[in-house]
Parts: sequence; structure tokens; C-alpha cells
Amino acid sequence: MSDYDRKSEIQEFDDTKTGVKGLLEKGVSKIPRIFFHDQYIIEKKSVSGIPEYTIPVIDFEGLNKDAAKRKEIVDKVKDACESWGFFQIINHGIQVSIMEKVIEGIREFLSATSFGCRESRQPNPPALYNSFS
Repeated sequence: MSDYDRKSEIQEFDDTKTGVKGLLEKGVSKIPRIFFHDQYIIEKKSVSGIPEYTIPVIDFEGLNKDAAKRKEIVDKVKDACESWGFFQIINHGIQVSIMEKVIEGIREFLSATSFGCRESRQPNPPALYNSFS
């Protein structure tokens, strides 16, 4: 782990100027390491003894039926947000057709060059100076 050069990998990713969409177009099957934050990875031992990494899965079943259950779910969401930054929700009641429309909208957004998706980030943009003499 100590020979991992995160800065170079981020620069290489930025140099492609294709962003996450470019990763998808290449058919990436594994999330690149630059998107991981080691302090947030939760290790779970599998039956075989090989560690697996899992994101939080939160069940919304009973969210609006019982105040105690609602508090429990809210606490799980809070913990997942603070520890991971994202999570998966199950039993949310959203129709599959609606979720598919959302995913299609995301794909359309990411493919749109008018939003600047293909522009590179500039960590230190050049300074411009104006004079009113």
C-alpha cells in the first residue's frame, strides 16, 4: 500500500478529460482506487475468511408506521452519511420504471458536452489582471 501514488493516479484520470463517463465507456468493471477512502472501508469477513467490502444497506420498511422504527432508520441514514457518504436503500416503494427513467436521465446528463463534462479541472487556474489606467 505504501507505494500507491494517489496524486499521479488522479492526474492520470484528469488527463483523460473523459471523467467517470470515460471509465464507463472503457467498460471498467472495478471502481478505481482513487475513489476509495481507506478510513471509511468497513471490512466484513465472509464464510471463506476472505474479506469483502460492503456499503450500508438500509431497509425503509416500516418508516411511516412506527416512531421508534423511523428513528432507527433515520439513525442508520445519519451513520451511513457520516461514515460512507452513500448507501443503498431497499423497500423504498419507488417503482422500477421511475428508477430506470432517473438512470437514463443521468446517462443523458453525463453524455452532454454542453455541461462541461469533458473539461478538465484546473487546480490552479491562471490569474488575470486588469488595469484601469
